[in-house]
Amino acid sequence: MLPLIGITVGDPKGIGPEIAEAACCDPKIHSLCKIQIITPRENPYIALERASHLCLTGNIDALVTGPVHKENMRHYTHKKFLGHTEFLKTTCEKFYKKSFQPTMLFVSNVHRLALVTTHLPLQKVSQNITKPRLQKIILNVHKSLQQDFGIPRPTIAVLGLNPHAGEGGLLGNEEIKVITPTLGWAKKRGLHVSGPFSADSFFAVHWGRFDAVIAQYHDQGLTVFKALHFHHAVQMTLGLPIIRTSVDHGVGYDIAKKKIANPESMKRAILLAIDLVKRRKHVLRKSTDFS
Repeated sequence: MLPLIGITVGDPKGIGPEIAEAACCDPKIHSLCKIQIITPRENPYIALERASHLCLTGNIDALVTGPVHKENMRHYTHKKFLGHTEFLKTTCEKFYKKSFQPTMLFVSNVHRLALVTTHLPLQKVSQNITKPRLQKIILNVHKSLQQDFGIPRPTIAVLGLNPHAGEGGLLGNEEIKVITPTLGWAKKRGLHVSGPFSADSFFAVHWGRFDAVIAQYHDQGLTVFKALHFHHAVQMTLGLPIIRTSVDHGVGYDIAKKKIANPESMKRAILLAIDLVKRRKHVLRKSTDFS
């Protein structure tokens, strides 16, 4: 049976509707899954609420989200909206009545990059880099590399927060107090983690040696990642009880309705969602096979 993939097109004034339409018309995608576009198109917040409920109740197998503009989401809801990741965390916690630590993982054909913190002002980044959070992020990434990408012994690099990874405490102590002890904790549990690396040289020198890298904050990792892989990468959310993937770009108001938007990231997001459904169902079957 083909998996059923739910899609929210995002902001109806942006490029979301047209890239979703283009992706759904792709013969390869059409042959691999069934698509359900989650309406109403005129209110992306309500669409996201409905889509997440469908995913949580098993009525769709995975959710693919189109781009939204966080500030403009205020026009559609009176609630504070920081991003899809934060919204889905809250929604899943209400549904299951337990806490989750979601992780943003960006995936291209050659690189995978995760974030410790998500959509935060820079002044709040340091206080949100804690041992429990970093531990959970490392575990989420390790599990995904094994389960979703079939890597038995994944290798993970972790970046420092400060310039030159703190220079032994001269330029900040987050590496000494939080990051290095957490890496030691992970190594004791048999995980193959390395770091903390200085972010300014890591991508040029070390990136190719690892199955994934964990950056401490949004722009530290995504500036380089999107410069290399814009329109050809996908975001996926780890650490939640649902499968969710997303495009790697914004709403594109300036090119909307001009039929020039590149649908490649949306296509890849759908294809990754299909693959994740298959892989996780296979893992579930293996874990429940006691014959």
